[in-house]
Amino acid sequence: MHMVIDYRSGTYPFDAAVTDKDDRVVALVEVKETPRSNWPEILAPRLKGMSEGVEFILAVDLGAIRVYRIERNVLGDPVAVFGTAGILSHYDADFSKRRVFQPYLLTLVEAWLRDLAYHWRSESPPGQDELRESGFLSRLEGGGTRRLDV
Repeated sequence: MHMVIDYRSGTYPFDAAVTDKDDRVVALVEVKETPRSNWPEILAPRLKGMSEGVEFILAVDLGAIRVYRIERNVLGDPVAVFGTAGILSHYDADFSKRRVFQPYLLTLVEAWLRDLAYHWRSESPPGQDELRESGFLSRLEGGGTRRLDV
């Protein structure tokens, strides 16, 4: 039986969920408009009591997109790290030239994740090979994203 947890609650305040083809949550996304160096400290307390099935967390800021694997409710080192501008410029050519706020940053991240799932924009979305190696891509294929507005 698939356990459902409200990730929008005070314990799990994430911005979006990534679902597999069966609409099960496999990853959670947290977006900050300013670069962070302390993602592990921000995310680690949120892992207690995390639902089985949530295997990854994407921590996104204007500097980097970090993909973490969760194993036994422990956040390890990132399995993939991408420059945010390198990935998201594929979906907004002027990304590096404008001031970007959190809602738009999340929109671009969702566009990228949907491209990885469905190849709506390109046959080889940026970061595809690295995400395949981590196992994240196979979980995302045919899935999507869902906003978790608090």
